[in-house]
Amino acid sequence: MRFLITALLCSLFAGCASTPRQPITSVNIEEIKPRYIETESFKRISEYMSGKENLGDRVVLRTQPQERAGYYFTLILDTDVRRLPAGTVVVGEFYTKKSVEKQSHEFTLPNKRPTTKEIFVGLTGEDWPEDSGVPAAWKFSLKDANGQQLGEKQSYLWSL
Repeated sequence: MRFLITALLCSLFAGCASTPRQPITSVNIEEIKPRYIETESFKRISEYMSGKENLGDRVVLRTQPQERAGYYFTLILDTDVRRLPAGTVVVGEFYTKKSVEKQSHEFTLPNKRPTTKEIFVGLTGEDWPEDSGVPAAWKFSLKDANGQQLGEKQSYLWSL
């Protein structure tokens, strides 16, 4: 009888532990930290051995994926990036010295994501050819695969 009760309790606990989380319908971008980052800041020891970039526990999205140096915005979320729905898109809009027109870039989050609350979004290569200066204004939106907005944050100048 004890064996039967123990087996029932174990299966009950296992069933509760494997219940999937509800999909996220909104996310708060708590903070955005903009800064210029050099190529060397992305290199790890394993890259010298394998020749391949190792992002580790970072989610890095670049306008020019082959170029690492550039102006990055670190989006700090209130939830883990892994909890975002599949097909989540980060939309970055910028006003820079490069053009008087607004630049807009869309990035789809990779399917395999590390456990982190940060997303690095970089203007790299020709999109940010200098190591000084800052974008005049910016806005970021997170959207699910259907285009529904999950979250948004903008600079003060964007709203003017």
